[in-house]
Amino acid sequence: MLRYKFAFILIGFGVLPLAAQQDLSTPFYQNLWQANRTNPAFMPEHKFVIGLPGIYNNLFVENITYNDLIVERDGQNIVDVDQGIASLDRDNLLRENLDLETISLGFKRGNFLISIGHTLRYNAYANYPKTLPQLIWQGNAQFIDQNVAFGPDLQLNAYHEYGLGLAYQVGSKLSIGAKAKYLSGVADVSTSRNDLRLSTSDDVYQLELDADFLVNSSGALQYDGFDQLDLDFSFGQVETEQLFSSNTGWAFDLGVHLDLGKLDIGISALDIGGQIDWQEDVRNYSLQGQFEYQGLNVAESILDSQTDLGNAIDTLREIYNPIETQQGYSTELPLRTYLTLGYDLTQKIRLGALFYTESYRDETYGALALNGQWALHPFLTVGATYAYRQQRFDNFGLQAIAKVGPVQVVAATDNIFTVIQPKDSHSANFRVGLNLLFNKAQEEDWNQRESFFE
Repeated sequence: MLRYKFAFILIGFGVLPLAAQQDLSTPFYQNLWQANRTNPAFMPEHKFVIGLPGIYNNLFVENITYNDLIVERDGQNIVDVDQGIASLDRDNLLRENLDLETISLGFKRGNFLISIGHTLRYNAYANYPKTLPQLIWQGNAQFIDQNVAFGPDLQLNAYHEYGLGLAYQVGSKLSIGAKAKYLSGVADVSTSRNDLRLSTSDDVYQLELDADFLVNSSGALQYDGFDQLDLDFSFGQVETEQLFSSNTGWAFDLGVHLDLGKLDIGISALDIGGQIDWQEDVRNYSLQGQFEYQGLNVAESILDSQTDLGNAIDTLREIYNPIETQQGYSTELPLRTYLTLGYDLTQKIRLGALFYTESYRDETYGALALNGQWALHPFLTVGATYAYRQQRFDNFGLQAIAKVGPVQVVAATDNIFTVIQPKDSHSANFRVGLNLLFNKAQEEDWNQRESFFE
């Protein structure tokens, strides 16, 4: 039974609403209120802005897709986990970032912009070797006389972010901005050590597990044995009683925007020093040392639906029982940077380029994007983005920004191919937002862009 649960987890990765933090569209629209999240120096044209509830979601699944797992045989769709495993590489990455933007305010007076806002953020990160699903689904017989590393690097967390920002217009060309963000952690499950190695002897099929593995959890994971594992993580749900917790931290954003007429340049760094200290309902599960067991295909037999799990689980509980403690721990947020270039080709056509980096869990990820915008009407602007990220070139996005009265609506995606071919897609991205804009500034510096975001 458990092995089939694993299969459906793999399928779920491939069919999540392909609809993670690499926002490669919003920064091009610097007068859009949501762009202030990517650079606190971006200042809106209107003196008072209300950001209403919106959603930003980004998903990336490396190497495997829905069509790698689901095959058609005799007119029926069936799960082929072996084929899915064959599509995996040595290491495989899964990223999911979901931001539920509840409310934000921006007030512009003179050369100053003051902003406040709240966002509920969910992040999922899994970097797992191919050997992990191989052992779970196919067993360890294929690895006789080998030392196999199979430990995953995981982090799954949710937290509230309360931001207070200040931007200042220095003269007619330069603006600078900063934002302080108070973090209140909701739940977390993460590994701080993930070294697991399995050796299978060709003599008496003796298994030796060499482990240095530590999983930390706050309010999400409870382990009472192999048959009593409880993971409670309500991804995407808002629970008001968790608005403030004992899991706290800070992060800071800095940004600069230089306006040279038709050309403008933006530079920002987000979540500087971002860290959450987890102290509430904390559990640590540690497995450290060398453990031995005799028997072939242990992993496969445990997960076989025909196997009586009782004896096998009792044996494994005695051998591999982790040590539980309750010590507070810390997790870091990804450090993100943006470099944006914009050029007004005409009053209605604007071109842009972007370079993005993200540093997270000892890895650095980069992306490049090109953008074009066209003001079709004073009340409608459309745009397109082409990007290279995660070593893939198939990222083509579309954006639309419409305004009726004080109401502004934005809809954007960094990858429209997900809609066209969802079962063959590795990534997906979308943003939906709603703003109320009041009292448009009439400063001469903005006149060249009046056709955008009227």
